[in-house]
Amino acid sequence: MNALLDLLPLPYPEAVVATGSAVLGFIAGSLAPFAVLRGRAMFGDAMSHGTLPGVALAFLFVGVKDPAVLLVGAAICALGAAALMIGLERAGRTAPDAAIGITLSASFALGIVLLTHIAQGGSGQQSGLDAYLFGQAAGMVVRDVWFTLILGGLALLAIVVFFRLLRSASFDPQFSAVAGVPTWTIDAASTALLVIAVVLGVRTVGAILMVALLVAPCVAARALTNRLGTLVPVSGAIGALAGVSGALLAGRAGLPTGPVIVLLATAFAAAALLFAPRRGVLSRAWRRHAARSARLESEQVSR
Repeated sequence: MNALLDLLPLPYPEAVVATGSAVLGFIAGSLAPFAVLRGRAMFGDAMSHGTLPGVALAFLFVGVKDPAVLLVGAAICALGAAALMIGLERAGRTAPDAAIGITLSASFALGIVLLTHIAQGGSGQQSGLDAYLFGQAAGMVVRDVWFTLILGGLALLAIVVFFRLLRSASFDPQFSAVAGVPTWTIDAASTALLVIAVVLGVRTVGAILMVALLVAPCVAARALTNRLGTLVPVSGAIGALAGVSGALLAGRAGLPTGPVIVLLATAFAAAALLFAPRRGVLSRAWRRHAARSARLESEQVSR
């Protein structure tokens, strides 16, 4: 990794942040379509907010700000938030948007209360925990990049192995049930992939903004292709581009990295929705105008 970073024409700390942000963007962008296509985008938002109390509880449990331990706590609470939403939907017969709203609000409120309690405790070790709200990419080190590569690589490998099953679940859930695959296994697999993306990104982009890094690259890629096999890598590439360009721009301008990455990803999505060759707003408007002109010409000729 160090040899690769030395090849980049950037100062070493900036190269680490840019590489880590690119890797995170690619992984988040590649994993997101399986949630977005199933209408689970805000599901990921609630889980990202659920990481906040997990970070705080992990710190209270161990007493030190160890990133690995904090991320384990974040993952456990994100899974707990997912289980709560699914339980409210199925057992409590609650509408999905209501279940998401309840879980998101309760998780975020609990996280704020716990962080306030920790801050009032006066422990010097708690400094920087609030960075998990909006992210702190500037503190990224090579170990973080390796962790993202390994865990994200395993998630991407799972997508490759189970791609056909995930594809059928995204577009035709009834087919998976007929094929003998229980619905809960599909939900568990897609939730696990979403948790990985959220946990990897929460330290860089933050709990509040992480959903944008999941949704925006997928929206941009969806405007460019309608094939899932192409959508996944294109979404990952757009996420990687937003990550590296956002990290570089934020570093040069002295701006927070996470929000800049999110703004660029959103800008890419808006540009794709406007200018995509086939599905863009402008291209569709041009085709309608051309068809109308052709129809008028045909009517004039027939007269």
